[in-house]
Amino acid sequence: MLEILYTLSKSSEALQHAVIFLFNGAEENILQASHGFITQHEWAKSIRAFINLEAAGVGGKELVFQTGPENPWLVQAYVFAAKHPFASVVAQEIFQSGIIPADTDFRIYRDFGNVPGIDLAFIENGYIYHTKYDTSDRILTDSIQRAGYELLVQSSLGHYHNYTVRVILILMIACSRIYDCWVKLFFFFVAINNLKKFFTAFGLILLSWISTLVTVLIVAVFISLIGRSLSWYTHFYVSVFLYGTAAVVKLILVHSLAKKFYYKVRLTSLPLLEW
Repeated sequence: MLEILYTLSKSSEALQHAVIFLFNGAEENILQASHGFITQHEWAKSIRAFINLEAAGVGGKELVFQTGPENPWLVQAYVFAAKHPFASVVAQEIFQSGIIPADTDFRIYRDFGNVPGIDLAFIENGYIYHTKYDTSDRILTDSIQRAGYELLVQSSLGHYHNYTVRVILILMIACSRIYDCWVKLFFFFVAINNLKKFFTAFGLILLSWISTLVTVLIVAVFISLIGRSLSWYTHFYVSVFLYGTAAVVKLILVHSLAKKFYYKVRLTSLPLLEW
């Protein structure tokens, strides 16, 4: 943050909007500093968006794991400004579900200041986070360099004109409405032509989703019972192996059984054609 502040101060190109650099303390003590700023500081009311920097690891790609609330223009601005955007909707759902026992200044700005923002964090080697092995010599300096570059580029958020945002939002809304109408029309005709097949397929898909969810929960309970509840946190591929494999196998199993028993029965019950 200091390096970005220094670079911006030496830049010959003036920003269209002011940028506040907030160095918070007391984060581990119920996020007191961010709460004090957003509720008491005279600058708080002038803030329209924020970028929150977090770390639950020593490096890797900076992951956008929370955005909003609402305000899709902020995500569009991030995609427009960042050279190498990296985000995960799944990460946001998992974090906001409360499964991970942690919190960030993002919630304070959102809930007490009603300000939209972007929450970024390093997550590589997260298993040493808040342990005695969480030392400065393990920090990956190339990740710091990358993050600084990305954040410096994102300072161009102030140059992302409202007119451009409006045009993008109008196009997105128009496309979504057209797509939504097409989907509804398509399913309407499908339901009219063959309502029974439609509900059968829908029921089969719903059953496969529920079965998959139950399987994933069973795996999660088993991992917790053997004392490895956060083993997937270190690398993304671990979570794919633990939960993704179980989910895919369950989906294939449900549809294979349906194909073998249900559809086979229906085919054998059809009368033979007489020529």
